[in-house]
Amino acid sequence: MTNRNVAVFIDAENLFKGYGKLEIPNISMEQILEQLEAAAAREAGAGDIALARAYADWGALGLEDYRRDVERAGVETVQVFSVSKAEKNAADIVLVVDCLRAAGDLDQLEVFVIVSADGDFVPLVRRLHELDKYVIGATLADHPVNNVLEREVDQYVPLKTKPVPPAAALQPLFSGDPTSARMIPPAPRTRADHKPEHRAESKVESKPDSRADHKADRSAEQPSRRHDRSSEKKADQPRGRRQDSPRRSAKISWHDLAKEIEVVHAAPASSPDDYKAIVQQVLADPKVRSFADKLADQGGPLPILAMALKAAAPRLSPSDARVGSLSRALRFALSGTEYALARESDDVQPVLVRRSAKPAGMMTDLSLDDIQRGVQ
Repeated sequence: MTNRNVAVFIDAENLFKGYGKLEIPNISMEQILEQLEAAAAREAGAGDIALARAYADWGALGLEDYRRDVERAGVETVQVFSVSKAEKNAADIVLVVDCLRAAGDLDQLEVFVIVSADGDFVPLVRRLHELDKYVIGATLADHPVNNVLEREVDQYVPLKTKPVPPAAALQPLFSGDPTSARMIPPAPRTRADHKPEHRAESKVESKPDSRADHKADRSAEQPSRRHDRSSEKKADQPRGRRQDSPRRSAKISWHDLAKEIEVVHAAPASSPDDYKAIVQQVLADPKVRSFADKLADQGGPLPILAMALKAAAPRLSPSDARVGSLSRALRFALSGTEYALARESDDVQPVLVRRSAKPAGMMTDLSLDDIQRGVQ
């Protein structure tokens, strides 16, 4: 059965750079969704898109054709009216309300994609993290992105537009006969076409042999130089990839790993101490421990750990246990275990690490007294 656990919310006003300088992107909505699904599956092990909505004043001049493209791709277009078309935040509020409603009402949604470069969505991202959701941000590759938003989301996807081929290259695509590209005869050549060739040939014949030999020598040298440069690049590139992006080589499907975890504790937590005991009971399960070990080795974000916790303890909730957000709850529950949380700065989301590695930015554990006093 297809697993549909991805929700996509598109700030179309931001995608178009606002109504005052409307720029319809040179990319179809279907291509946008394909890139988002591929990124979510690669990094979060997510399934297919369950719902997708795009927010804009679709009655604005220039959006009619693009709206049809959006709807053909299966995306629901949400009409947002604003007092002034220069009011860029008109769609933001509606998007945030719909997104939080979906996060609260539809438990099967685990991955939320916010297509926007606007830093106003940072509080939304943090709230989704508190609700144990994995959050992906995205916008066109040539759009400037708010740096706090880019750091706060679990991953950011630059959407790549495909170059438009010249009109002549599109001719076979619209032909009724798939072999018509091969059957189109070449244009008849005129005398004017032949004359330059004769002149060129006569010039070549009149050139001294020494210049031809010199040119041949240069052409013989060039391939070897190109080969040397390409071999140098090939020798350098693998080392850079191994050092800069070790995570991608693993290609772990976190969602598939979470599906293998069986329920360890079926009841909810009634207190902070109960929450801590359940988390430590869950971490003792071999499959959950294997999941946590892999995640800690990579410094994985908390929403991915939440997948395993939810699979093993489906009714476990930080808010029900009165321990606050997920990060505060885990700083309390993981005390005394081999795992801890770490973060590079206050602007980024905590990640799971091993205590023995003593990484920079490792966060202090919270005691029961800290939880009760609301220590952050």
